[in-house]
Amino acid sequence: MGIFEAANREFESSESGSDTSDTPDELNMQNGVGMFPGEAAPGLKAGLEDCALPAAQGEKKQTSTCPGSSKAEEAAQIIQHFMEEFHTDLLTVTQAFLKNSGEVEATSYYLQAGQRLDGFPIWSREDDLELQKDDEDVRSKLIEKFGAENVARRVAFRES
Repeated sequence: MGIFEAANREFESSESGSDTSDTPDELNMQNGVGMFPGEAAPGLKAGLEDCALPAAQGEKKQTSTCPGSSKAEEAAQIIQHFMEEFHTDLLTVTQAFLKNSGEVEATSYYLQAGQRLDGFPIWSREDDLELQKDDEDVRSKLIEKFGAENVARRVAFRES
């Protein structure tokens, strides 16, 4: 089974009926598990066009935008960078992207701080199931919980 499928399965089976979410420290932190540098999660969108990643500490920051790379290669570079920066494995980084709608900045902050940058909760499988319902009351509750902009981003992420 591929690492994305494993992360998705873990995401779908976690948080049954609970609003509390795993922080990166609570997720599988075994370095080396599933570390495939060329493998990337589909759906990564925010920041892929501007793939400037920080260089190693003590060096100048890179400002180029990954010229000539495909989006999959850019996504793989971002994932690899997060694995190295946060000393974690591919599964943990992929789950973080799933929980943050594929948003690079939100995922980075989540891996660092254990919460979203905007203060809203991360998405759970139950939230995704609620989002799929064609019910305005349910949609209103999700908007109250996550904010209208985050609900719109999640819908776009789920459709991608």
